Amino acid sequence: MTPAKQKRRGPAAATVSLPALLDGLLPLAECDELERALLSRPPKAIRLRPAAASGQGSEALPPFPTEPVPWLSAGRFCPTTEQPGRFLVHAAGAYFVQDAGSMLALRLLDAQPGESVADLCASPGAKASAILETVGPGGGLLLANEPIRGRLPPLVYNLARVGFPRFAITAADPEQLEPAWAGRFGAVLVDAPCTGQALVGKGRQSVAAFTTRQIEHSAARQRRILTAAAQLVQPGGRLVYSTCTFAVEENEQVITDFLSRHDGWQEEPLADLQPWRSPLAPGGYRLYPHRDRCAGAYAVRLRRAGDAAAAPSHRRPGGVDPEPLVIGDEQVGLLRAGRLVRHDVRREDWPAEIAAVLPPAHGQASELAYRPGKHWMPSHALALRRDACWQPRQRLDLNDEQAQQFLQGLTLPAGPIGWTVATWRGHPLGWLRGNRDRANNGLPAAARLGFAAIG
Repeated sequence: MTPAKQKRRGPAAATVSLPALLDGLLPLAECDELERALLSRPPKAIRLRPAAASGQGSEALPPFPTEPVPWLSAGRFCPTTEQPGRFLVHAAGAYFVQDAGSMLALRLLDAQPGESVADLCASPGAKASAILETVGPGGGLLLANEPIRGRLPPLVYNLARVGFPRFAITAADPEQLEPAWAGRFGAVLVDAPCTGQALVGKGRQSVAAFTTRQIEHSAARQRRILTAAAQLVQPGGRLVYSTCTFAVEENEQVITDFLSRHDGWQEEPLADLQPWRSPLAPGGYRLYPHRDRCAGAYAVRLRRAGDAAAAPSHRRPGGVDPEPLVIGDEQVGLLRAGRLVRHDVRREDWPAEIAAVLPPAHGQASELAYRPGKHWMPSHALALRRDACWQPRQRLDLNDEQAQQFLQGLTLPAGPIGWTVATWRGHPLGWLRGNRDRANNGLPAAARLGFAAIG
């Protein structure tokens, strides 16, 4: 990457050329091809919900051609459509738009139903939502941590779209999580802050990503985060480290340094990822935009020695029995919206440091209601819930035209009186509040969409 092709940010700094950056990783003849690919936007890709990916259930499929992403069964390339996010099936949560490169870490993480999983750098939520899709219905828990508070809104929104409330969102430096969560997770994901060299083609990074100063700064931060993350993994558990950059100093060298300082850890290769294995590490894998139809990525899985049975549990002995949710008098209007049973997560299941910041009438950090003025309103996240604990009093299944109007934020003709969950082909979309004359639209502005097509 040459300085002439991107504007510099900040004072001049030494820039590392691609041949030097990738020495020992790629043949010299491929560097020009990689540079051209880096300056272009990668192909679009989506990740299907688990039921749709397995061909089971009634999950809607995308109404456009797709091709499989070889390293994740739920991944699909979108070779023909320009905007996969502008379809009703996307608004209904049947798939998430996600770069195929970021799916590599999900394959290595391999979250399982019923597991406790932590995503320590979770925003905007593409990986966190995939984890929640798996652990949420099966009794597991997700801790989605985003240290930068300004990045929390997209994380909250994307987790709400999944429809399962078994998660808590925190905004802490990973080092601050260790006292409450030490050894509590079967799997931890560190999608580490990095120079973002793979993001140049998306317009989200400049040539500054290729300077020695930025690379060294990122690597130091990554080593610190990885050390903190390791403290959260239970014996026998796994830790996945990933970046969207190419520098060896931020990838293989970070792992080599970690293993040299921490006994009882080792890289864990996966045989089916052999085509993408890094030549510099037995368990590290690399994707490149000119080869793999994505922005580019690095990921590795580390395994902690020990017996998982000896790890502390987040669950109360004997499990958790159903318990009615207590709603304060000022929120009594919500009782007319539906019935919520709180057997998914109790406050007592969380360590005290986390339970202290959870909503007092709820067992986890997914929002129930908000008050923009004098009156309480049911949250968008509540309308999107798909678990059996939540039963809205009324549902209204919209046809294609009505769903398109609803998702554009328009008012609909009169229907049921009061709070009603609008659905499309059984998928929850959001709230309507009906009166005798019309059904007012309760969709948040951030959730309103334009459409390429109905389907």
